[in-house]
Amino acid sequence: MSDVPVHSSHTRPPAPARGTRYTVVGASGFVGSRLCRRLVAAGGTVTALVRPTTDTGAINKIGVRTVQGDLVSGQGLDEAVRGAEVVIHLGGVTRALSHQEYWGCNAQGADRLARAAAAATSPPVFVLCSSLAAAGPSSRDRPRTERDHPAPVSWYGRSKLAGELAARAWAGPMPVTIVRPPVVYGPGDALLMPSVRPMVRTGLLLQAGFGARGFSLVHVDDVCSALLAAAQRGDRVHPDDPARGIYHLSDGATHSWGSFGRAVAQALGQRRVPRVVPVPVTVVKAASAAAQTLGRMRGAPPALTRDKARELACEWWTCSHDKARRDLALGPPIEVRQGLRYLSRQ
Repeated sequence: MSDVPVHSSHTRPPAPARGTRYTVVGASGFVGSRLCRRLVAAGGTVTALVRPTTDTGAINKIGVRTVQGDLVSGQGLDEAVRGAEVVIHLGGVTRALSHQEYWGCNAQGADRLARAAAAATSPPVFVLCSSLAAAGPSSRDRPRTERDHPAPVSWYGRSKLAGELAARAWAGPMPVTIVRPPVVYGPGDALLMPSVRPMVRTGLLLQAGFGARGFSLVHVDDVCSALLAAAQRGDRVHPDDPARGIYHLSDGATHSWGSFGRAVAQALGQRRVPRVVPVPVTVVKAASAAAQTLGRMRGAPPALTRDKARELACEWWTCSHDKARRDLALGPPIEVRQGLRYLSRQ
């Protein structure tokens, strides 16, 4: 796969300031590894908090310093943030077998990290990468905005919202900005594309529920650009304005399962257009319950959990990126057909 960021000819993504000291939590993940490469290439100094079991070969190779620690236990946090000018928090649990697992990492872990950063002699800028799941689904005719009251429908979303509130509690002397991406795709994705590609190959796209459904997407390189811009020139959260310092991300389009499947097929060079096959939500929930039971027996969460089924039951997951484009001075987002071109090189 290509490690070269994809950008339209009119996009000028923000460049990290040379010599800036960054701490990245979640550096070995999908977005984090992509972000670290950009930071190091631009001359930034990067420290990553990693669990003892994490394979750090890829990030060590590009010059990232690693500190062993854990958001749940709190070990290593003080050392990881020491001397940082910017802390970018991308860590978290996206799949779990219980709400306690989500809460321990996404909510309490964010609180521990923000507390450690705020306790520094010179507190850094703290950028929390949350999720649109923290805001909740939208209506059909109106994408979610930052001013809408959050209404998460899953334990994952509730835990991410709790993480936002925890970071807010440490704002003041420490500047805090929150970024909420929707579904993220691009090189290095280990969740979305591995499930979509086999369906596209077979020509059948399984969709939870009947009728029209839509969602927002954003390319991983646009997420990286937004995180950097949020650190450099984003507004900061403020106790008197719940929408201030929060940014939703999107490529500006509303995608359907069918339109995304067609774009994937085209990127793969497949002439057959995949057909959307609706699956009743009751069946999806039953399958998720069975998968979760099996996951407990195996000691690992499946791709489809009961929590994920709750999100899939919602028809619309769209958000407006107008505020982010305006405040963060972001260029035109990467269009999905351009963003999927990397598939032809795999």
